[in-house]
Amino acid sequence: MNLSLYVFVCFLLTACASGARTSNLQSTFTPSTLISTPPNISTPRATRAPTITPASPAIQTPTWFRDIVLYEIFPRSFYDSNGDGMGDLKGITAKLDYIASLGVGAIWLTPIFASPSYHGYDTADYYKINPDFGTEDDLRELVREAHRRNLRVLLDYVVAHSSNQHPFFKDAYGNLKSQYADWFRWRDPAHTRYESFASNDIMPTWNHDDPQVEKYLIDVAKYWMQTGIDGYRADYVLNVPHSFWKKLRAELKAIHPDFVLLAEAWTNALAIKPYYDNEFDATFDFPLYGDIQGSHDKIGTSILLGKRSPHVMEGTLAAEQVLYPPGAQRVVFLENHDTDRAMSQVNGNRSRAKLGAMLLLTLPGTPMIYYGGEIGMSGVKPSPPTDDKPLREPMDWYAAESGTGMTTWFKPAVRNNQASDGVSVEEQSGKADSLLEYHRALIALRNANSALRTGAFEKIELDSAANVYAYLRQDSTAAFVVVLNFADAPVAVTLDLGATALADDRYAAINALSKQVIHLDGLTLKLSLDATTGYVLQLMKR
Repeated sequence: MNLSLYVFVCFLLTACASGARTSNLQSTFTPSTLISTPPNISTPRATRAPTITPASPAIQTPTWFRDIVLYEIFPRSFYDSNGDGMGDLKGITAKLDYIASLGVGAIWLTPIFASPSYHGYDTADYYKINPDFGTEDDLRELVREAHRRNLRVLLDYVVAHSSNQHPFFKDAYGNLKSQYADWFRWRDPAHTRYESFASNDIMPTWNHDDPQVEKYLIDVAKYWMQTGIDGYRADYVLNVPHSFWKKLRAELKAIHPDFVLLAEAWTNALAIKPYYDNEFDATFDFPLYGDIQGSHDKIGTSILLGKRSPHVMEGTLAAEQVLYPPGAQRVVFLENHDTDRAMSQVNGNRSRAKLGAMLLLTLPGTPMIYYGGEIGMSGVKPSPPTDDKPLREPMDWYAAESGTGMTTWFKPAVRNNQASDGVSVEEQSGKADSLLEYHRALIALRNANSALRTGAFEKIELDSAANVYAYLRQDSTAAFVVVLNFADAPVAVTLDLGATALADDRYAAINALSKQVIHLDGLTLKLSLDATTGYVLQLMKR
């Protein structure tokens, strides 16, 4: 590691440690820790890419998860198979061909188990599918049909807390003689006050220190593995002891070594690091998300909107290389079921939404698309105590916002997505300039090129243009230059590829989407970028 980068990363780690001591809960259903971004520190121009030595030994993680794009589905909103207004498992199965047409390789379903709430993050019965969604047989059918299309399936695993309607909690509440008396974290001797998620009484916290609780929750995980699922997204890992996750990993990997374990650790990189110690294969990249969007519940501070310098990402990308062990996987994302929609973050600007898609699908890590993100669905997080339903509106399949399969469980008069607004699968399918087809093209490009999936990442230094960001992705098979202009004005940039790890040779740069050819002057690439425009350029030897 060169000296300037070492100093920068040390500064970042200090900032991360400070951030870890000042956490709070910011989301209705998902806890978050304040994510602090480093100041925009300039570093001397590199002559070659620095070699960064991670602090930990390599870990074994499923290789398939590196190569796919993940697609998050909120089942209640996706597709209704029986006309009751609510999305269900059979509905997802009916739309697997659409999902596969995007080019994604795996789907993650938010909670599908019995729950008194619409979102399902308070489980009342871990061994029963929510009747709104169907049956266990429906899940098995979904998994079979997904696998037939080379799609993997992840389920949400919510074990930090349960529902206060869970029979074990109901039996234990105020009952010291209950066989489940020690299964929850009580705040008083009478067992009438208890710890809960975000101080929300409907979600009592499990006592994971009790061996019976540990066994019960791990047995639940093993049970649903029998349906053929390919992994779990573990909710709110921050409130569960590390010892539990280590035991869960050991027991599940003994059954299925290629089963993926993905952690929702909404905190900074330093606090995420321990979850790679014989616990998880992958974590969501919340630090990078914080850099890009600025806030998960405040519009107007995003890199994508041109309100933050893209260079704020550099500290996180560098620190994660140092902190996380080789083999550690990260899921990069622009939105999820707890955050403002990416289209809302760019105030509905389609060009900026396309920039976001290009950034997402060319950065290191496993990209995740939240259902409807591929067509530009909007959604703004409401002020408390209103819940997050506006972030989880029905998937918009049709121009008329009505038709076979459209869910209607949440359709207020004032909502983000409206009829004939250009934001639907019907309105965008087959249209070359649509956001949907843009996602398909970028995902196909990523799927066809290992350099964009697992290749080395190196920032390309620019002498000017503060709102332009450029980087090199390369491996032994190919090299790509990604250039993104987040500014509202055109800009001319000069990229000195001789200062990167690119092999000396004569190259032409081919626009990977339009096929336009640009010849380099030696290892110098000169570009004129339109406002809010990006390029993925494949470098071909000539």
